[in-house]
Amino acid sequence: MNDNQKPVHWSELPADELTRFWQEVDAGTQDDFLIVPAKKRTRRTRGDHSTRAKCEFPVWYRPAHYKKLSGELGHAYNRLVMFDRTTGQSRLRSHVSRHPLYVTGRRKAGRKYGFRPERQRLIDALWPLLVSFCDAGKHTVGMCISRLAKELSIKDAKGNVIRETEVTVSRLSRLIEEQVRFGVLGLAEERIWDRESRSWLPVYVYITPAGFKMLGVNMDKLLKEQEKKLRLSAERERLIHEGAMTEHDDITPHKARQCWSGQKRRDALTYRRKKGAERKRANNLIKLPADERLHVMEKWIFKTLSHDEAYWCTPERLTQLAVQHLYQLDLALSPPD
Repeated sequence: MNDNQKPVHWSELPADELTRFWQEVDAGTQDDFLIVPAKKRTRRTRGDHSTRAKCEFPVWYRPAHYKKLSGELGHAYNRLVMFDRTTGQSRLRSHVSRHPLYVTGRRKAGRKYGFRPERQRLIDALWPLLVSFCDAGKHTVGMCISRLAKELSIKDAKGNVIRETEVTVSRLSRLIEEQVRFGVLGLAEERIWDRESRSWLPVYVYITPAGFKMLGVNMDKLLKEQEKKLRLSAERERLIHEGAMTEHDDITPHKARQCWSGQKRRDALTYRRKKGAERKRANNLIKLPADERLHVMEKWIFKTLSHDEAYWCTPERLTQLAVQHLYQLDLALSPPD
């Protein structure tokens, strides 16, 4: 190697020069093979923030005033949670995060190693919550991911989530995506982007047969209970009322989940559009004086009332409704004497 040439590590040499390099090493004429390769300069720096989870010890058990689960769902919950008579509190009977399924399906789920302790504790706290709010017919969990994160978070005396020790939605979303890859959970519907509000619609999950087998339930009894619940489900009655099926037809779990998730999506869109219209109306009214603001709101309420309500609505009642709506829009308007 020339003196003017910058020395490089042997792993960065081309194939022909690499062969010549090792021949010189064997001959004893090459002695610069221990040079460390120069690191690529970058502007990336390690922040000084903590990467630990906010809530390292999440716990969730069914409150005492909740009705006990029946059937195989109750059996699955009792396999996960037990009541300790010595302490008078609930505690975990089994740690589902240590199930052999998470070892055999590790490569399929894209994992190379086992779960870290903080992820194990989150999985152990999540599954009692999933089973507790699982529908016996559709096997869907009646809470979206953000609501599940709120349930798992530590709360203060008033029941409000403590932001410093909460289970974040992003952390729980990553965990549920991994549970879907393991095959124990499924998405009731694919994630949909709401272009109007520029955010994702709520995501709901359901427990798969592999998930119930992991919990150790009797699958024959579970399927019989599922058929009975689906026969009495609101989704089947709605399809019969719409004429999509007859009273003698049975609805499949997949079809019931589709109807249920579609209704949830429509409810979410209706709620968001309503809130968006209220926000737009509030932005327009906040620019007006208090008297004119009240007058504009009275005109809007009078137009939205039904004919019979508008006929019997007195000016005092109309003013009262306008004040109530203005307070709901969080506008600074003092109530009349």
